[in-house]
Amino acid sequence: MSGRRLACAAAAVVAAATVSWSPACAAEPSPLPSGDGCLPAPTTTETGVPWAQARLAPERAWELTRGDGVVVGIVDTGVDASTPQMAGRVLRGADLTTAAEDGAADDCFGHGTFIAGIIAAAPADGTGFAGVAPEARILPIRVANAADDGTAALLARGIRAAVDGGARVINISASTTTPEQSLVEAVAYAEAKDVVVVAAAANGADTGTMTAYPAALPTVLAVGAITSTGELATFSQTGPHLRLVAPGVDVASVGPRGPGHWEGSGTSYAVPFVAGTAALVRAYRPHLTAAQVRDRLTATADHPAAAMPDAGVGWGVVNPLAAVSAVLPEEDTPVASLPPMRVPRPDLPPHDAVGPRLTALAAGVTLAGTGLVAVTAVLWPAGRRRGWRPARTVRFRGRVSPRPPAAPRRSASAPAGRHDGG
Repeated sequence: MSGRRLACAAAAVVAAATVSWSPACAAEPSPLPSGDGCLPAPTTTETGVPWAQARLAPERAWELTRGDGVVVGIVDTGVDASTPQMAGRVLRGADLTTAAEDGAADDCFGHGTFIAGIIAAAPADGTGFAGVAPEARILPIRVANAADDGTAALLARGIRAAVDGGARVINISASTTTPEQSLVEAVAYAEAKDVVVVAAAANGADTGTMTAYPAALPTVLAVGAITSTGELATFSQTGPHLRLVAPGVDVASVGPRGPGHWEGSGTSYAVPFVAGTAALVRAYRPHLTAAQVRDRLTATADHPAAAMPDAGVGWGVVNPLAAVSAVLPEEDTPVASLPPMRVPRPDLPPHDAVGPRLTALAAGVTLAGTGLVAVTAVLWPAGRRRGWRPARTVRFRGRVSPRPPAAPRRSASAPAGRHDGG
């Protein structure tokens, strides 16, 4: 992707009830708003495979599942359903920022669209970028329209709306500094309805430490960000509640209004890699509960060489293939309940009818030659000793009687005809 790379951190949280969002950034200098003040379409396309997709390689799990049938709720700024790689993947959703009963299948700010692309963008010609679960469907719930827009109460309403709208996984790439009661209750509502909630650990660690909510709540998968070298991003908040990390620096995704790709940095963009993986697991292992899905994602992560969970990286880097395919005895998974594993047939050379016959012939010739050498080694010396004359043959004529026994020997001192009795 050509152009200057920019890293975006979330704006500071200015009040407990205020929710912070981090905007997507371009590979070009900061984009100017379009005529209506919205983020314009991207002007460049990622033609190769972005480092984040190369690192996680979610396509390795696509022989088993691509997330088909799973709805992922994105409680964010909406999702532009007209973006080419998102076509057919975005439901109508709901806009909670207005009193009107409008959908949220558009996105002025661009944040929600960027998130949705990492989760479910379809593979496309001319680019190596695709979502983690490209057959999952996106349910957009709009609760904000700008970087410092929205409240914890509105975020809580968004979580409930996503649950009621059929989401089995919810992505929350936003944070607040206190556990507002409405937010705590909304997360509990999602858990009661067996929905996996994944949230950002928040940015700003390079300027100060904070605990982000809803990420710090016990039934939420809190996600931090790593760089392309595997190091924890300097802006990624840490803490004992952190569960996983995923790529979050200079990651690529789609933007609103047209084709092409933006590039951004932030824990906001690490979350959808985990949410997309959760969608793959829920599609392939529908019998697992939300708690079991969370445990599976942490158990199958690429673990750090440290005591776990680590305050910086939790249980490690999410691993889509292992999360889907690993056999965990503690789940007591009935094999019959799993979809059949589709293993691609390897490319084999065409059948060779001549080769095996030639091999057998060569083996026979070798065996015959070995026998000839052995026989020659025995007969050649014997023939030379006889001067190559035929062996003598003894023939008997008539009946051959056995040789009579020898007569007893006479004593030298006894006269002939005398018998000495005792």
